[in-house]
Amino acid sequence: MQIRAITLFASLETLADATLLADLGQQGAHLRRHIEQSGLVVQSLRLATPPAQAWVSDPAALAAAATDLEARATAAGFKHVSLGTLRPGPDIGDWLAAVPTTLAATQWVFCSAQMQGADAAAYNTCAATILANSRLGNDGFANLRFAAAFGMPPGGPFFPAAYQAEGAPDGFAIAIEGADLAVNAALPGLTIDLFEQGLRGQITDQLQALAALAEAERGGLSFYGIDCALAPYPSRERSLGTAIERLTGGPFGVPGTVTAVAALRRAVADASFPKAGFNAPMLIVLEDAALAAGSATGNYDWAHLLACTAAGSCGPDVVPLPGDTPPERLAAALRDVATLAQSVGRPLEMRVLPLPGRDAGDATQFSFDYFASSRVMSL
Repeated sequence: MQIRAITLFASLETLADATLLADLGQQGAHLRRHIEQSGLVVQSLRLATPPAQAWVSDPAALAAAATDLEARATAAGFKHVSLGTLRPGPDIGDWLAAVPTTLAATQWVFCSAQMQGADAAAYNTCAATILANSRLGNDGFANLRFAAAFGMPPGGPFFPAAYQAEGAPDGFAIAIEGADLAVNAALPGLTIDLFEQGLRGQITDQLQALAALAEAERGGLSFYGIDCALAPYPSRERSLGTAIERLTGGPFGVPGTVTAVAALRRAVADASFPKAGFNAPMLIVLEDAALAAGSATGNYDWAHLLACTAAGSCGPDVVPLPGDTPPERLAAALRDVATLAQSVGRPLEMRVLPLPGRDAGDATQFSFDYFASSRVMSL
């Protein structure tokens, strides 16, 4: 298990004051130092803000505000920045239209849009935004920094969906990269019930200890909790797909896959620790060695990912799609995930990477440590 991120959540007051922002960075560095002294690896220190509409004057100013904040956050010690989220409302289309310019002007600024409750026009604009993002450069990589969120509460530490509640004090939450916990618990011949019981115990033991350390070292910050989304890394021993395949006895997508995903979700949900964010398995196609390999060989498709979303995952995540995916098809996919979020009563996200010039079945190639090789999936 590693810490994917300690995400610091800035109040509007802190966001506007360079000294307070620097202090927040120092508090984050203090937390990181003490957590690393306990033996855990902390990969990044991140900053999340309240919804962009609360601190940026209008959509035309979003790119400049993001550029300024990225520079100030970097100086304060943060590696990644989330511009909060875009709230649904009459003007969300204008804000969505400003996202591509904002991503183009920055390097590690992220953004999400809350689509639950948005109107049909906003879904169409969100689809157009995803396609416009994909054309920033030649590899479609910019959409790593943008996601559609559905029912996501504030205080969740995973990007791009992280945002601070308006009026809330400075705080932090911890994002867990823990797919290896599931792999280690998926012993040969183990029943689903025994697997779930063993994983639940592992999670409880490790995250209660982490939560106690976070509480002891939080200083004046609010501790929002831990997101044990069992996030993967692109190696077989740190892959949720590997754990699922051990349980089913076949490649990801065979009968039993949905049952295994549901068991993963229950193990996290029933574990005892302070929770924030998704707390459900992250099936991140390009960041998971087994999922990337299974997609490359056609063992599963978009429908499988939606079935797993209904059973317990966080939603289709980092899925490579054809660059010429029609916008109306993307909008329909967004509405499907919104429908699932409403049906299951859990926060979900959808993050896809249309790849310019690539068709379904084409190989994907990225020079990014967190991505495994795969193939473009048809939508």
